[in-house]
Amino acid sequence: MGLRQKRYGIMLMALCMSFFIMLAGVASRGVTTSNANANSITVIDFVYEGKSYRYKDSPIIAPNHLVSEEIQVRKLNASLPEKLRLVEKNLQAGTDYQKAIRYCFPLLPKTIDVVLAAVNTPSIDSTLTFNPRAKPYFNVTREQMGFELDAETLYRDVYLHLKRGVNAPLHVRPKMVKPQRTAQDNAKLTRLRATFSTGYKNSAAGRKHNIGLAMHKINGTKLEPGEEFSFNKVVGKRCITNGFKVAKIINGGQYVDGVGGGVCQASTTLYNAALLADMHIVQVKNHSLLSSYVPPSFDAMVNSGTSDLRFKNTGDTPVFIRAVADGEKVQVEFYGMPLPHKISFESVTVAKGEPPTDKQELDVEYKYFNPDIAISGEHKRIAKGYGTLKSEGYLVYTDMRTGEIIKKELIRKDTYKSLQGKVVIAP
Repeated sequence: MGLRQKRYGIMLMALCMSFFIMLAGVASRGVTTSNANANSITVIDFVYEGKSYRYKDSPIIAPNHLVSEEIQVRKLNASLPEKLRLVEKNLQAGTDYQKAIRYCFPLLPKTIDVVLAAVNTPSIDSTLTFNPRAKPYFNVTREQMGFELDAETLYRDVYLHLKRGVNAPLHVRPKMVKPQRTAQDNAKLTRLRATFSTGYKNSAAGRKHNIGLAMHKINGTKLEPGEEFSFNKVVGKRCITNGFKVAKIINGGQYVDGVGGGVCQASTTLYNAALLADMHIVQVKNHSLLSSYVPPSFDAMVNSGTSDLRFKNTGDTPVFIRAVADGEKVQVEFYGMPLPHKISFESVTVAKGEPPTDKQELDVEYKYFNPDIAISGEHKRIAKGYGTLKSEGYLVYTDMRTGEIIKKELIRKDTYKSLQGKVVIAP
């Protein structure tokens, strides 16, 4: 090989080395590389939560002269600086980032759509489930943060990233979308707001059954803000086909057998718990006779026809009702947002008449006397009578911190009929 050929070979090798050094330098910036056809190849690595989404702006080959002209006008195969100059020109003319960049980078939207689909996730609210037949009564799930990124913002970030030409991936930073309801919000709704109970240990089996059935139907009720509760609607008609049994009821000022006897103790217990939970009472009616399990003006008589117990949740948050009967005690609990004050009630007897003369019966069947030791003519009282009674019911609101009474509110005025006492006589 001659001296001239050697020099030519050395020069050619040096040129090749320079070209590859230049190519490597441009590619290392993470933005553009140039090929032998002087076409621009732009590479962007979108990174979000450890995942990378690559965009590569490959050269576009024109199938005809019309497309070729379009490629020239839109600088599709031009160098990155040329493309950016056209993007800036379009932006200055009032075009938004999305349209300006898509004009010069027609292959970019496909990758952008993939990135947006991966990023945009809705927030998930905490949920609250009430199951009073299990413990704990409430199940609260954790909320989840959402993320949001609109296309215009991402195209703007792409423009700024290309303009800076930094040697780094484009980190996608969406906005956080907070859930509307958090676990902390729901936890506040699980506080015991009020409770009330009455005893029924000595009741007959049929009466106990009816009370338990009514409480079972009420148990687990959720009352939304503004929603009204109807005892008759929830418990249903007191009849044999609905599962109720015969027990003592009050009819015409007397205790007689009737289907559903005892249900009024369930409604009365619920009524008092509703008062203490600050529910707005829409409808309530007293019995014709005094109740043995609550003071005057705090009973709630119901029947399947004209008399109902109705109350409304006038608060801004839901309340949950747990109603149980264990054979000895009837108990109702209201759960929800804690009250800013304590509520108690007060029964006041306004007038009281003399009890009527006792009703006397000869115990010929020896139901109440032992025939072996009973003395003929001996008297035994089995039921106490009372006179007509007028009463008033008050709610007392007390400041939880200071213990001072905020107000005392009259809510009811009632009249109860007199009842004969009953005395049996040994034969």
